[in-house]
Amino acid sequence: MLETKLETKLKTKALLEAEANSSELWQGAAVYEQCLAANEKGLQQADFLYVYGYEFLGMAYSVYLHNVIEKIEQFGIDHVMFIAREGYLFQKIYEILKPSVAADRITTPVTTQYAYLSRVSTFLASTPQLTTREVELGADKPNQKGLWSILKTFDLPVDEFRPLAAAHGISMKEPISGYWTDQKLTTFLSDTRVQSLVRKHHQQAHRKLASYLDQCQFWGENRKVALVDIGWHGTIQDNLVRAFNQRPDFPLVHGLYFGRRQMKTFLKYSGSFSHGLIFDDRQRHINGESINSCVELFEKGAGAPHASTIGYEYSETGTVQPVFKPDWRRSRQGELASDAAIAVMQQGALDFARQYGQQFQAKPFTAESMKPFLEALITRHIAFPTHQEALLVSTQLGQQAEDMGEDNLRRMTVAPAEFWMLIKHKELKAAVKIFRSAHWNAGSARLLKIPGLHLFYLLKRFLCF
Repeated sequence: MLETKLETKLKTKALLEAEANSSELWQGAAVYEQCLAANEKGLQQADFLYVYGYEFLGMAYSVYLHNVIEKIEQFGIDHVMFIAREGYLFQKIYEILKPSVAADRITTPVTTQYAYLSRVSTFLASTPQLTTREVELGADKPNQKGLWSILKTFDLPVDEFRPLAAAHGISMKEPISGYWTDQKLTTFLSDTRVQSLVRKHHQQAHRKLASYLDQCQFWGENRKVALVDIGWHGTIQDNLVRAFNQRPDFPLVHGLYFGRRQMKTFLKYSGSFSHGLIFDDRQRHINGESINSCVELFEKGAGAPHASTIGYEYSETGTVQPVFKPDWRRSRQGELASDAAIAVMQQGALDFARQYGQQFQAKPFTAESMKPFLEALITRHIAFPTHQEALLVSTQLGQQAEDMGEDNLRRMTVAPAEFWMLIKHKELKAAVKIFRSAHWNAGSARLLKIPGLHLFYLLKRFLCF
């Protein structure tokens, strides 16, 4: 006699609960299954993006913020700053989970702040002079445009530097390759007029950022501050350390990041700490590497509906207010086009977080015990997407905006029509270039439907890990 769907579900639930007692992988699977079962009817009626947010990103973000709460208790954090723009969703999930997860953990008062900080808005305050560090950061991007890209990265006015560049024979948008051997660039950086101009703008940015951080309750000699952000390179934290670490009231800073990549000059010699809670490049493994292969999906999923911060200005009352990227910018237009879709996906993630908190109240568990299953879930969605997932995610979430001083957009996946048109006209190199320029290689491989391409990508990825 065939089992009914209800009987099958009950058996699955019983199996997961039994296995959860012996394996952390099954502990995460049991909690996840219970969260899905609690919203079964809603998921059946919801559209794709809500389901994607609930069944995938909801688990990823909930485990991350659960881990953040545990670290706050472990490190004795007394002030938490949720960094714009991903901190927008992270703060909401934190507030959902805190009553249940933190109820018996955090005994000392913890204040929170949504902070309008970005790489662009903190770079110049940390840069009293241009060195090869700044040149490398500004030039390390696709299609970089030489000195123009470097100045834009650090929010330095291009027109003011144009005569000085011309005096050293530098074409403003000529790409830079060997910056450490470029004699024209070396003499430009050695010019006291150049560095004096940099220092003038640096001092203005430094004063404004210091005042803004004061409004964010950042300062305090005995204060322990957590920065909650998507992370990757910890650039904002590094900029704050470089700009203000000499102050006696600079707090002890912990970067509690979703993911942490290595970057050779960042956060190595500072009195602060950097943690990758879901992915950390210093503890690499194949499932964690799935996150690293498409970090942009997690950024898009948590992004705020407001624009990114590009600087600060004084108001009439003397306070410092963030200045946002204007809506007319091409990159901002790309963000606005996907806001409605992201809102639907975020609602799914928030609803999952509520169920996650209820499961914790029923039977407490640690964030660490959830990670093995979460890592497998991430690998399933990033490395093994279905054709429908790749198509709907890439088309409905739109393109990823560039926030390092330039006005660019990058695709999540290759556009099949454009790819095949280039193949048709025998422009193989151009076709390969647009495939590589997209963020999500596994998604692109699914969309192109070339027999064996997705398998080849996976074999290369796993064998070369």
